[in-house]
Amino acid sequence: MSMYRSYLLKNNFWAKKGNEKSPSAEKVFIKHDLEVGGIYAIIENEKKGVKIIAEGREYFFNNFDKLDSFLNRLQQRKDDFMKILRRKNISKKLRMLEI
Repeated sequence: MSMYRSYLLKNNFWAKKGNEKSPSAEKVFIKHDLEVGGIYAIIENEKKGVKIIAEGREYFFNNFDKLDSFLNRLQQRKDDFMKILRRKNISKKLRMLEI
């Protein structure tokens, strides 16, 4: 399962304190994003995959391509949301200009 650990660390997840104490326990990794919130990744030894908890929902992946695609979609939705907020903010300021 070290492949999942390496993948998560490369994607800016942080290992939960105490992960190294028990070799048989689930390994928990955490990533926090201002727009998406907390994203938790739990490496499950029994099922041989990663359980992702994001936006109040649980997802299970045992395929790196699907996991990568999911994390990219989370990032894309965040970027789209920020574009909308910026556009609304700029639009609001432009309407207040005296021309």
